[in-house]
Amino acid sequence: MFWRRRGVLSEAADSVAMAVGPSKPSLLVIDASYTLGTIRELGLETSVLSRDLNGYFRHVWTVHPFGELSAAFSDEGSGEAEWAALAPRHTFIQARPGRFRWLRRVFPLNFLLGQLHLFRVLRRLVRRETISIIRAGDPLYVGLFGLALAWSCRLPFMIRINADNDKARELTGQPLYPRLLRSIGVEKRLERFLLPRAHLVVAPNQDNVAFALASGAQPDRVAIFPYGNLLAPEHLAEPTERGCDRALFDRLGIEPGAYLLCVSRLQSVKFPDDAVRVLANLRSRGMDVKLLLAGEGPMREELLELAETTVVSNALVLAGNQDQRALAQLYVHAAVVISPLTGRALSEAALAAAPIVAYDLDWQGEMIETGVTGQLVPFRNQAALADAAAEFMTGRKFARAMGNAVRQRALSIFEPVGLNDHERREHDKLLGRSGREAE
Repeated sequence: MFWRRRGVLSEAADSVAMAVGPSKPSLLVIDASYTLGTIRELGLETSVLSRDLNGYFRHVWTVHPFGELSAAFSDEGSGEAEWAALAPRHTFIQARPGRFRWLRRVFPLNFLLGQLHLFRVLRRLVRRETISIIRAGDPLYVGLFGLALAWSCRLPFMIRINADNDKARELTGQPLYPRLLRSIGVEKRLERFLLPRAHLVVAPNQDNVAFALASGAQPDRVAIFPYGNLLAPEHLAEPTERGCDRALFDRLGIEPGAYLLCVSRLQSVKFPDDAVRVLANLRSRGMDVKLLLAGEGPMREELLELAETTVVSNALVLAGNQDQRALAQLYVHAAVVISPLTGRALSEAALAAAPIVAYDLDWQGEMIETGVTGQLVPFRNQAALADAAAEFMTGRKFARAMGNAVRQRALSIFEPVGLNDHERREHDKLLGRSGREAE
């Protein structure tokens, strides 16, 4: 791990900046989706490295503004931000939840001081490196941080929308940032404050665009950036060329073609419990099938209890987080992929030509069309979800046809080269709107 302290860029980044010169734009991304440790553990580097759009940006700085919140009360949870060179054009900056170790027991104050310190560090970075655009990974806390930085530095500001936040809050009755923002009302006011003020709002699909517009985004400043160039190369490979690592399947205790797969965070907003209920339904019909749940989250114990109640404990595999190489194989060899509500995971499953059953929720109807590219059923209709899965398991020819069709649809949407070109054009417009020229 090539960590560097604040105020010192990696030698690789410095050399690239000198070689390329300041004529190309550069980008600062504030994103709390994944810490650097998680990115490396899961093999998600492509989701970060793709941000330079194959050389469009001279350099990209990705900032996680608070790192692991769970470490806030430990010695490691306070101190300076740390810097890592991911690639010649990429630097990752990971802040800590608090500023001073001696204040670690007073979290709100320590957090505030840490954020103020990070703000000053980034403002100096923006000026020193002539950064061109500030981008935020969501329209909530990091959006507010990003807008303040953009205003302070008089730079164009963009926000990425990754979900219909209104629908997520409606389904759970909880705010998305319960620890930082605490209130649904606060979150909604933040979105309505931030989105109209963004120079560009991007979302991966039309459903998320609709949320952005309903929350005040300006219609002429909204664009769709699909997931394609964020996906690891393993998911773009031909399904027949991905292999079958017997050690992986033996470790997980599953057999190719004899398991349901659900790749999801184990959170109530994702409804992984419905996948367990589908498993119970199918086994009650005499089907010898297991369910592999790949992901982590606070519902783990609840899911184990549900499996006990429905007498499927011996058929439930909680696999935790899996890296991209493992996931690419698991999608291909699943009997059925169950998608109660997924984003990037649905894209990955589609590219694997997997037979997919999904709820008609969020953007899933854009990818899954019943009898054309899979099986789409009414939201929270667990019986219909189980019936659709059973139809795939008993009709393998139909399952293969749907898998091949959904892969073709996914390839037409997620082709990375075309997406890079599209994003470059949108960034050109953004820089032009802000009175700047882009190469």
